[in-house]
Amino acid sequence: MATDISRCTFRHGDASAPARTIKALVNGAWHDALAETADVRQTLANGGSGFRHRVSAAEGAEFPAEAGRYHLYVSYACPWAHRTIIYRKLKRLEDAISMSVLHPRWAGPGGWCFADTPMSTVDHTGGRRYLYEVYQAAEPDYTGRVTVPVLWDRKKQTIVNNQSSEIIRMLNSAFDAWGDPSVDFYPAPLRKDIDALNAWLIPNVCAGVYKAGFAANQAAYDEAVQTLFESLDEVEKRVARQPYLLGRRITESDWHLFTTLCRFDAVYHGALKCNLRRLIDYPALCAYTRRLHRVAGVAKTVRVEHIKHHYHDGIGEIDPTIVPRGPAIDYADLAEDRFLQEVLELHAYLEDWLKGTVPDQERGPARLEQALADDFFVIHPNGTRETKADVVRNFAPAYGTKSGDYALEISDASVRPLSGGLSLVTYRETHRGEPGRT
Repeated sequence: MATDISRCTFRHGDASAPARTIKALVNGAWHDALAETADVRQTLANGGSGFRHRVSAAEGAEFPAEAGRYHLYVSYACPWAHRTIIYRKLKRLEDAISMSVLHPRWAGPGGWCFADTPMSTVDHTGGRRYLYEVYQAAEPDYTGRVTVPVLWDRKKQTIVNNQSSEIIRMLNSAFDAWGDPSVDFYPAPLRKDIDALNAWLIPNVCAGVYKAGFAANQAAYDEAVQTLFESLDEVEKRVARQPYLLGRRITESDWHLFTTLCRFDAVYHGALKCNLRRLIDYPALCAYTRRLHRVAGVAKTVRVEHIKHHYHDGIGEIDPTIVPRGPAIDYADLAEDRFLQEVLELHAYLEDWLKGTVPDQERGPARLEQALADDFFVIHPNGTRETKADVVRNFAPAYGTKSGDYALEISDASVRPLSGGLSLVTYRETHRGEPGRT
């Protein structure tokens, strides 16, 4: 049935047309610059939900589970497609389900395209050049956006499903005869909890980055950013008390979140203006992301170059007039940083020691031992390195003999996050009352 687009407008070099455009199929015809209006959005939303079939291992299924029959169209750049890539890898379904990779560059007139390059593959099922041609082959009069992932049926030559949340459920169990049935990210005892968590997590965080980045105006952006970071704050608390979102077991919800987090600092923070805070400003979320990244096979699915090429390729719909909310940096309150705080506590103890204000029972290293983290260490300008144990052991001999007018002042303090969860604290010490030092 044809879609009525009589009220829709197209941009063909018309300077008065809206700057924001959409790539989509309308009645089977491809449009690379469909002017974004409320009517167009509604038209695409109404027409783009037809591929909701399911592959099943049940007898008599319309789309029965078979090895070699189904094919995935994906992009390593897209978080929704990334989830299906992770499932295919962790369920060991590479031999049962083939895969073609779209090039991350999307801004060309044809949108998602196939190419024999280091970042993409050819279309292994039909030799097509563009993904929209796959949609046309499945439904000649299709109206809607052209998105990844796509699960394709080689036998029926049609799209089974293009909803990532439904595809990963199929990959989780429908193909267990050819994959690893011991891997289950949607276990029966946790399904209610997973569904409830997804209902909050996906719109507020996973889709929340796009609500902010593609907001139509400043007010919508401000609201979306506030919701996004309030939600990240809540997730930070959750994973600070347990290794994964629902306890000690990795579930579907973790993979939904992971594919968002591993893109956050690389592209969402800048390209989508989600820059109130960075992922590295969330210690527990950083550790959580690393845990998932270290699951065997997952690291190979994270293609940062693909991600950066895609999100910095004029992906459209981003209003350049919207002013970003962040970053939220208070340069006057560096002491709130945990690592710098340890340095300041160390020197505060030193000052108390030298002034004689430390009670006798605390003149040993006890307070110093408590102030510093176990992984604390100091690198002096000459390259000498002191661990926490060295600092505690050397403290009394080094400073117990200082003159009464010895004092120091800390200035130019700064903190720079490093890889592996470390931070580098640098500062200048000014000494008084010691020979050769002022």
